[in-house]
Amino acid sequence: MRILLITDEIWNDWVFGNNVLQNWFEGMPEVEIAEICTTPGRPYNNVCTRYFQITDLMMLRSLCGKRAGNSFSVSVEEMRENPQTRNYIAESKFYSFMKRISGTPVKLAREVLWNLGRFDRKALADFIVDFNPDVVFCPRLLTWKLMRIEKAVAKLTDVPFVAFTGDDEASFKEISYDPLFWLNRWAFHKAFARHSRLYSHYFMHSTDQAREYGKEYGLETSTLFKCGTFAEVYTPKKVGTPIRMVYAGRLYCNRWKSLAEIGKALKEINREEERMVLDIYTQDVLTNQQRIALSPENHIFLKGSVNQQQLQEVYSNADIALHVESLDKKFRLATRISFSTKIIDLMASSCAILAICWEQHTGYKYLKEKDAALCVSDYKDLLPALRGICDCPESIVKYAQKAYDCGVHNHSRKKIQNQILNIFKSVIDKKHNVINHQFD
Repeated sequence: MRILLITDEIWNDWVFGNNVLQNWFEGMPEVEIAEICTTPGRPYNNVCTRYFQITDLMMLRSLCGKRAGNSFSVSVEEMRENPQTRNYIAESKFYSFMKRISGTPVKLAREVLWNLGRFDRKALADFIVDFNPDVVFCPRLLTWKLMRIEKAVAKLTDVPFVAFTGDDEASFKEISYDPLFWLNRWAFHKAFARHSRLYSHYFMHSTDQAREYGKEYGLETSTLFKCGTFAEVYTPKKVGTPIRMVYAGRLYCNRWKSLAEIGKALKEINREEERMVLDIYTQDVLTNQQRIALSPENHIFLKGSVNQQQLQEVYSNADIALHVESLDKKFRLATRISFSTKIIDLMASSCAILAICWEQHTGYKYLKEKDAALCVSDYKDLLPALRGICDCPESIVKYAQKAYDCGVHNHSRKKIQNQILNIFKSVIDKKHNVINHQFD
């Protein structure tokens, strides 16, 4: 089976450590993959060797010169030996600049650039014809620019399209006081309703979103999660003294406030002796307010960033792995249907999972339904929950086992890859049947 990907970011596992593409497709039997992407840089993975790349800088230059788009092939060996191209530095600096100056006006200006810019349709057509895909797979948060590219590709091939999103793309369940945001969301919502007819199937993390998309747009939908790497046999760990909690990840969307609330509870729990501590591993640069809230005084210890291999060692020496989201109303809605891929990693971490999220958050609901984590949905419940864990450390062993069992039963590589392949085969067969019926 030949699978053509349309993505925002180029497939680089070194830069994007939680890249689900490698997770889904590495070791998948009898598939060949090519990628159309819209960010600069070099690919780095073990699966995909054929690329068509269109970048912001190419689109800017296309306004007064050469049309945007460049196809190339690179072997796995070449990716590892030569991680840069001639224009890599200039492209990366421009892309980083565009990401840094965020905000609705800048985002809209970028979308205007992609609307006015001219990409090389002939080169794109040659790339698609040469690869001859059986299915087009679009794992991304849909934007105007990606919508334009998907439309262009759809005119060049009649194979079925399958999409995946992990975020809220077009609903009005957001909080913003920016009129430009709502003007853009209203226009995008209408455009998405028309564009959604392109898809034969839509994957997403959230059962609520799947139901909403099925009802509003008439789409065939299902949930799709990351697969995990699990030990063949679960081996329980001895609970440490003090009990060690670990959070690894970004602090944005006010996640740090949830971690700060843990610190307040720890200060009370450890009043007489140190019974529980929290280690935070993050690449973020903290503000003074965050440093005060996340300080050793509150039994929280900042450790900096670690790579995936180092993180496994961190988890092996910890008792509880945290999944947290902000409970602020604005960010509750913003992350409502976001299912962190990290949750699956936590199931394979050998730790018990403690989830602190809004009760309507997709990740929280999933963990609660599967009874795969200790779950807290209100800050006032944090102190009694953590105190209960300290008084009954056996609950850590029990929930570490439950997390492992949930992962093995629902997120094995074979199960997830079979799910993807079965959907692809189904939409391909349906497309062939429609074409054959037209000629009967």
